[in-house]
Amino acid sequence: MNTNINIKINIIEGSRVPFCCGMTDSKEFYSFESQAGRSAVLIFAGLLQPSMILSTIVAFQQKINEFSNLNVDLILLVDGHSEYVLDYASYQMRGLRIVYCLSEFFQRCGFDHVQPFVLVMDRNQRLITSIDINDHHDVVTSAYAYVSALPTEEPRDIVLPAPILLIPNIINPAFCRILIDHFENSSHAPGGMASIDSSGNAFHKIDLDKKRRDDCVIRPEEPLYQDVLNILSNICLPEMKKAFQFEACHTDRILIARYDDTGGYFRRHRDNVATSVAFRQFAISINLNTDEYDGGYLTFPEYNDHRYRPGRGAGIIFSASLLHEATPVTKGCRYVLLTFFHNAEAQARRLASG
Repeated sequence: MNTNINIKINIIEGSRVPFCCGMTDSKEFYSFESQAGRSAVLIFAGLLQPSMILSTIVAFQQKINEFSNLNVDLILLVDGHSEYVLDYASYQMRGLRIVYCLSEFFQRCGFDHVQPFVLVMDRNQRLITSIDINDHHDVVTSAYAYVSALPTEEPRDIVLPAPILLIPNIINPAFCRILIDHFENSSHAPGGMASIDSSGNAFHKIDLDKKRRDDCVIRPEEPLYQDVLNILSNICLPEMKKAFQFEACHTDRILIARYDDTGGYFRRHRDNVATSVAFRQFAISINLNTDEYDGGYLTFPEYNDHRYRPGRGAGIIFSASLLHEATPVTKGCRYVLLTFFHNAEAQARRLASG
């Protein structure tokens, strides 16, 4: 598919759309990092008056359900320095998210603020096509045709995953039961997460819209800690060296987590984005039970919609940089053992950063 030659943009089809961040109309921080895993139609407004794109917005709104059924988001990008910011805020943009971006983003894309255009990007933020709103007879139909043509598969359970490592029988059933009982008989609390504010500063927060689970940290002074560490060292480290040529020699905190049917989930995220957790290199998730709950899959949406659910005592090891999600538990409780691995160099950086 060829890019419209009348549009002077700096992006080649198949390459990544330049990174974008800004504030939404609801005063929330938005970035392409949070967009990862979902395709999007990007409507470039920049410094233009709302009247220049209002008919396009209305046309997209009329087909919002069709785009939503394809898991495609509609994003209206406005320059945060535009004199029309308040005018955009006054419109009812049903189904569209307005993002007020830095001027540098439009410059990197080659947007000249003369005429609006639309970009379609896939779930991995690669450019599929660009569409000139003024020159195209039906921009909405064209955008929908492109996103409809993106490859899709019905979600399915999968046993042999890549680029992740599935290891069976890491923990035997008896020890799985011991860990579950330890959770239930010990103090636990809502799980928080490392995050980044609109200024790029790292902080720890609890956000039940993003993550809903209870965590029980196994402390180094507890006898159970060394038992778990021995299992990880004897079983997982050799497999990581074989599969990834990675010499793991340190772990982050080790915890038992419980996702239950009150809404247990962890939305799309990466595990080492915030500065405070940048040392994390690989993550491991070991299911402690498997037949007593529904839902609770692990997914990697940048690649496909496949669902991963290891058996009892089996675990998945994956790069902490991979986008992933723990889908909601719809019945029962899912118990999982979690930690992160890193090597000596990462440990040195961690200690140096305080």
